[in-house]
Amino acid sequence: MIPSKEQCDFTNPEEHFLWALRNLPNVGGVQQIAPIMILKGWSEHLWECGFAHRDYLESLADEDGFIHVSQLPEQTKKFQPAARGPRHDFNPASQWVGSEEPEPEPVRIPDIRQLTPQENAAMLAQYRAAGMIPDVTPQRDFAQELN
Repeated sequence: MIPSKEQCDFTNPEEHFLWALRNLPNVGGVQQIAPIMILKGWSEHLWECGFAHRDYLESLADEDGFIHVSQLPEQTKKFQPAARGPRHDFNPASQWVGSEEPEPEPVRIPDIRQLTPQENAAMLAQYRAAGMIPDVTPQRDFAQELN
């Protein structure tokens, strides 16, 4: 059973958002229902992204309603778009990584106009070997008997 907001432990990342993730509305009004273990994972994910609910923040405030920034949860992971391949949300090479993880080196595609003839020949040979350029060897002519 998914706990209510009042039953959740806001200091536990797996429970912090658990109550808010149940029966999520979707386009067309169809509710999205997921097993509690998935919801716990989503709750923890949001916590690691640095989100915190208002009730939790209120519990951190002093008598004047102030919260020192050091009390706020820290973002411990970030989204890293795919370094290679299509630039869209469905590229599985994109991922969530630690917030201190460096960005990958960008892939540099050579400008073939700046390559030497030998370098271009080597590139073409690689494409042929991979089957990306068809073999240009002419086929031998042969005779065929027709009935």
